[in-house]
Amino acid sequence: MKNTKKKLKAKNFRYLSKKIINNPMIYIHDFFRHQTDIINWKNDINLFVTSGAYPAMSSGGYPENGYNCHQMIKQIEVAYVIFKQCGLAKHEDPLKLFETRNDYFNYSYGIDFTYNGKRNPNDLIRKFFSYQSLKKWYKTMDDLMEQLTLKRSLDNDQFGDRIIAIREFLIRLAHALYYIYEDEGITLPIPSYANIKSTIAQ
Repeated sequence: MKNTKKKLKAKNFRYLSKKIINNPMIYIHDFFRHQTDIINWKNDINLFVTSGAYPAMSSGGYPENGYNCHQMIKQIEVAYVIFKQCGLAKHEDPLKLFETRNDYFNYSYGIDFTYNGKRNPNDLIRKFFSYQSLKKWYKTMDDLMEQLTLKRSLDNDQFGDRIIAIREFLIRLAHALYYIYEDEGITLPIPSYANIKSTIAQ
């Protein structure tokens, strides 16, 4: 039977090289080892989304805005590679914040995103691309950056209530990649009879 699964190529992304597509850990390691930590990065995301959605709250046109937008888009692309290469299924209810009460308490008291009590980047990535496609995430980020650059809202109701979900998903995605960084990779459930073989070129 012919394998019809499309291979991901650098030309399909804005910022990813073939090297990172083949091994997303290259980018993840570099970002969290040499660029920033999860606390500062989460604050940068929050400020960018707030300022982009409502430019009147922006404190000025700092060059960090362009850098942060670039990195967020790059992380969305890295997550998309993981989503596709790991064969993660879409989530039926991506807006469901917590699976169990324990997950709520982990978030409320420890600021930890868990699924059935355990940190699970797979679930965070699944929900991210179940809420919007890669193409729609590109547009969302472009719209935020455009409004921030112009220092005015192009449409007062452009995002509406969705801005809450957009910010939450971006922050959760950052945590997903950070968990992958801390765990030195992503864990996938496989049946006991399966043979493990890498299909990605080194």
